[in-house]
Amino acid sequence: MKRTPFPPLFWIGNVIEVLERFAYYGLYMGFGIYVTKAVADGGLGWEKGQLGDIQTLFLLLSYSVPLVSGILADRYGFKRLLMLSYFLYLPGFLLLLWARSFLGVVAVMALIGIAAGVFKPLIAGTVRLTTDHTNRTLGFGIFYLMVNVGAFFGPMTAGALRTHHWNWAFLASAVAVVLMIVVTAVFYRDPIDPTAATGKRPELLAQIKEIWPYLKDPKILLFIIIFGVFIEIPFWAFFNVVAVFVDEYVRTDILYDMFSRVLGTTIVGWFSTVDENGVHRIAGETLAHTALYIIILQMFVTRTMERLRSVPAVAVGIFLMVLGCIGLYFSTGPMPLLMFVGILLFAVGEMGCMPRFEQYLISMLPPEKTGLGGGLLRIPVAVGAFSGSIMTRMYGWFENAGNPQGIWLVQAGCLLLGFFALLIYDRVFHAAEID
Repeated sequence: MKRTPFPPLFWIGNVIEVLERFAYYGLYMGFGIYVTKAVADGGLGWEKGQLGDIQTLFLLLSYSVPLVSGILADRYGFKRLLMLSYFLYLPGFLLLLWARSFLGVVAVMALIGIAAGVFKPLIAGTVRLTTDHTNRTLGFGIFYLMVNVGAFFGPMTAGALRTHHWNWAFLASAVAVVLMIVVTAVFYRDPIDPTAATGKRPELLAQIKEIWPYLKDPKILLFIIIFGVFIEIPFWAFFNVVAVFVDEYVRTDILYDMFSRVLGTTIVGWFSTVDENGVHRIAGETLAHTALYIIILQMFVTRTMERLRSVPAVAVGIFLMVLGCIGLYFSTGPMPLLMFVGILLFAVGEMGCMPRFEQYLISMLPPEKTGLGGGLLRIPVAVGAFSGSIMTRMYGWFENAGNPQGIWLVQAGCLLLGFFALLIYDRVFHAAEID
C-alpha cells in the first residue's frame, strides 16, 4: 500500500512541537533546582515541600486543561487556541525574571501550567488531522520523536545558560515562544476535520457522562487505580526529583573530569558551575533526563515489546523502572556513572510501559467509544500529579534525615507493588483482554 505524503502543515506542526517542548522542559527540568538552591547561589532557597506543592498544581493544570482546550479548539479553531497558549506562556516565562515570593511563583507557574494545558492537545490533533490510515503510525512516530528532541535540547540549553544566570534560562524559553508565535502566524493554518461536516461537537459534560459508566466496570476501574497510585505517582516523582537529586548529590565533579578528557574543558565548562571550593560540577538538568535515550531506542524497544501482550509488557516496563530507581540509589558514591545506568533503565521502562498502558486501556472500550480513551487516560495522570506533594516532600524528609537517596527506594517499592498488582490483575482478567 502506497503511503500518502505528509502535507506541509504536518511538518509545521512538528516544528512548533519541538519549540514548545524546548520551552516547557527547559523550565520544568531545572525549576526544582532553581527553587531549592540557596539564595546565595542564585536560587530561591525554599523547602522541598513547597516545591512539591507547586509541582502538583502545575501538573494538575497541564493535564486537566486539555479536556477543555481540545473542545474549544474544535469550536474556535486550532490556530486561535495556539495563539492563546503562547500569550499565556510568554508573560509566564518573563514574569519568572522578577517573581520571588511564594505566592508570586505559584501564580506564575499556574499561568504556565494553563498555557501548557491549552497547547497540549493541539499539535497532536494537527498530526491526527493531517495523516490517514496509510501514514498515521509513522506520523505519530515522528511527532513523539519531535517531542523528545525538544525535551532533550531544552534542558541542555537552559542548564548551560543558568550556569551564568537563571534569567538567561527563562529568557531562552521566552525566545522559543516568540518563535512559535512567528511560525504559527505566518505558516500555520487550521487543519480540516473531515468529521466537522456532521455539525456534531463534543461537549465536556457529555464526555464525562459517557465515561462514568465505564468507571463502574471493575476491570477498568481497578486498572486505573493500580496505574494511578502505584505507577503514575512514582513515574512523575522521577521527573520531579531526578534533576534536583543529581545536581545536589551525584558526584558530577567526577563526571566533569571524565568528560573534559574527551570533549575538552571549554565545551564541558559551558554546562558546569564552580562551587564555593572551586570544584567544577556539571548542571544536574543537563544530565538527568530520558529524552536522548528515547530518541535512540524508541523503535527498538517498541518492536521488542510488541511481542508481549499489553499487561505483561507494562509489567516488564515497570520492573525496568524499578531497576532504574535502584541504580540512582547507588549513584551518590564514587561511581556516578550509575546515574546514567539508572536513567537509561528508567527510560527503557517508560518506553515499554506507557504506550502499552494507553493501548490496553483503550482496548477495553467498545470500538465506537475509543475516543473516550483520552478522558480515561487523564484520570491516572491526574493522580500522578500528586507526586509533587507526596514524593518531593518525602524527598525533603529523607534529605533532612541525611539519607536523600532513600527516596529512590520508596519510588522503587511503590513501582514494585504496582508490578505485583498488575501480575495478579493479569491472572484474573487476561482472558478478557483485547490486544
